[in-house]
Amino acid sequence: MTSYKLFRVIFKCAVVAFLALTAAHFSSAFAGAADDYPTGSIIDRSTPQSTLAFFVRATNEIRDDMERYKLQREASGSWTYPQPDDGERQRIDYLVSEVLETMDLSAVPEWSREKIGAETAFMIREILRLSKIEPNTPLRQIGNDLWVIPGTYIQIGKISSGMRTGDITFTADTVANVPAMYRKIIPKKPRSEFDTYKFYTESPGGIIPPAWTGFVYALPSFWLNSFGTNTVWQWTLFAISLLALAFLPFSLRRIFPEGEVRMLGVAILTMIIAKISNYIVIDVGSLTAQGALVASIIFSIAFYVSLSLSAFMLSEIVARNYSRLNQLNPKNIDSSVFRLLCRVVGVMAALGIAGYGLSAAGFPVMGIVAGLGVGGLAFALAAKPTLENLLAGVVIYLDKSVHVGDHIESKDIEGVVEEIGMRSTRLRARDGTLISITNSELSDKIIRNKTRAITPASNEPDGAEMDSTP
Repeated sequence: MTSYKLFRVIFKCAVVAFLALTAAHFSSAFAGAADDYPTGSIIDRSTPQSTLAFFVRATNEIRDDMERYKLQREASGSWTYPQPDDGERQRIDYLVSEVLETMDLSAVPEWSREKIGAETAFMIREILRLSKIEPNTPLRQIGNDLWVIPGTYIQIGKISSGMRTGDITFTADTVANVPAMYRKIIPKKPRSEFDTYKFYTESPGGIIPPAWTGFVYALPSFWLNSFGTNTVWQWTLFAISLLALAFLPFSLRRIFPEGEVRMLGVAILTMIIAKISNYIVIDVGSLTAQGALVASIIFSIAFYVSLSLSAFMLSEIVARNYSRLNQLNPKNIDSSVFRLLCRVVGVMAALGIAGYGLSAAGFPVMGIVAGLGVGGLAFALAAKPTLENLLAGVVIYLDKSVHVGDHIESKDIEGVVEEIGMRSTRLRARDGTLISITNSELSDKIIRNKTRAITPASNEPDGAEMDSTP
């Protein structure tokens, strides 16, 4: 099998794998969204007391479920983790989704709200439990539409803008400051007590760990030690994923043909590895807190940069092969214009993808665009001569007065046209020298095209003979 055929097979397999992974990701997301709200949201969040009461009851119920399954596995001594039935899992997912609605997560990047929201909810739950807060504990009002839970710095307030205007939730400031509050109460916790947040962050798979979690608990104690906000095995999994993302695509680059196709293949491989690594580290490995944030940003940047590069390289491949497939002279302006259009489309697609990726990661895209607008104006002024030549090339293309192979002549140049580009035109003079002239200069000259000359005899009207007799 030739290298080209091997590339085609691998490329098709990579595309199919990527599409299958993407379809599975979105289908599971849509299915999860449907299961999250089996009966519709009926939770009252119109008063601070109702928000607190539901949060305490719901997180206590989730905590009881988590501890019950953990005790079942320990009692059975099994290597596998007990799994809830569909109805039980649907109930737990519904409670979690409603708990997330009790918090203002508007300052959290959209792609990480579910993960960070669950972590924040479990930290708040542990703080409230140690502070002996009950569902009916009265709140203290400290401002207009703002309340504080006694004995804590946790605030509940009314959302004043956006689609959730009027909802009373844990404030965005509280969401941001909860990790620091939680770290202060850790020394006060008895070690024998079940910690919802600690269990959630150190177990793979989420609220209810997958069946294979027992194998993780069977690891030597070194791998289960906490290092920062996660365990050693979670950090090791993250490190392995980073090494795979950094070296695997470039290690496999030789299976692709050289040039643009190789770069496209490496970009597609990087996209697939970034997507799989994000799933393994965040969803399966349950990396949390700042580690999860850093991992998500790294994998998202790798994915969207590779997707942008893929779009641009695909446009380059199409542009390069257009002339060959349509049997056009690659030095003609027809091919040059098509290559330019392909590159413009590729660049615009790449910029659009990059902008979406930055927005999803929580970066201020509008500020970046505004800065690029000012920089673009300065660039346009500096590149004015180049833009003039590009426009002149388009005029020559539309006018079709000159083609490759034509013998042209003007006041100070003469030769056969060898190439018409988007910036300049090249002529071969009689003495063999190569003449290069910018398109803007060429379009301003009076050009005589000798190849298209009409002989005087063919220019006479039919049947017109001059009578020379007097």
